[in-house]
Order: sequence, then structure tokens, then C-alpha cells
Amino acid sequence: MRRFIKTASKVTVVLVSGATVAFALAYVALTVAGYKPVAVYSGSMVPTIPVGGLAVDRAIPAQDVRVGDVITFTDPYVKGRFVTHRVIDVLQTPHGLAYRTKGDANPARDPWTIRLAGQVGRVSFSVPYAGYILFYAHTREVRSLLILVAAVALLVGMLRWIWRKEAIAPVGA
Repeated sequence: MRRFIKTASKVTVVLVSGATVAFALAYVALTVAGYKPVAVYSGSMVPTIPVGGLAVDRAIPAQDVRVGDVITFTDPYVKGRFVTHRVIDVLQTPHGLAYRTKGDANPARDPWTIRLAGQVGRVSFSVPYAGYILFYAHTREVRSLLILVAAVALLVGMLRWIWRKEAIAPVGA
């Protein structure tokens, strides 16, 4: 029984570590390739992007945005919050192009008409439920837990190295 528990714990550690490393490498690869992962917290884009989904944006020039594109932009009412909605209308104004957006699940368009300067994120693809991982990875509790787990693993490894049994050299060697 003890051997089973030891094997099961090793397998679990390897699987969890592997999944964590794979997620981190995928995140870095997407970022290096010019994509920006954005977690979706509301149901306004259901069924296109589910709650907890990860919308993966690619920066494009604002003038390239077309009706039907799903874009991520800064909420004009709440500073620091991002909104991912579909463009339903492109308007020509004296100040340049303006855009009207709407969430797929919302009955009416958004109350704003936005102007986009420079670059905007257009959703290339989404990954269901992966946004929860990104959301929780940014919480203080999860970061503290990850630091604690890494510290304990380092400590255990160092103690095993210190307390290892010395190999006994054969007689006559």
C-alpha cells in the first residue's frame, strides 16, 4: 500500500507540474507570436465565447476592423476594464472612424460608440474555460501558493541531497 501511495503521489506531481509548464509555455509562445490572451468574465458573448473562456487577440490597425469582427477594447465607462464584443456598425465621423459593438448574447447594442486609435485586439480564437486559469493565476492566493509549493519542493530536494546515503566504495578498488 505504501508503494502505491508513493507511486501515485509521484505521478500526480509529474502530471500537475507538466500541465503547469505546458500552460506557461503556451502562454509565452502566444505572447511572443504577437497574441494577447484575455479572460472573458461575463456571458455577453455566449455562445461564441463562454464565460471563463480565453479570447486570444491579435493586434491589428484600427482602420482594418470590419463589421462582424470580435474585438477587445477598453471599456469607455470603467477605466482599466476590457470588453470583448462584436462590431455591428462602422461609422464615418468628422473625427475619423467610429464603431458600434454588441455582445452576441445581449438583446441591444452597447450604449457607446467608440473610436479606436492605433491598434486594437481582434479575437483570433478562443479556448473554453482556460480564462479561469488565467484569472486565478493573477490572484494573490494562487501566487502565494505557487511560491510556497516551489519553496517546499526546493527545500525537500536540498534536504534529500544533504541526507543522501553515501555510496560505499567496494573493497580493493
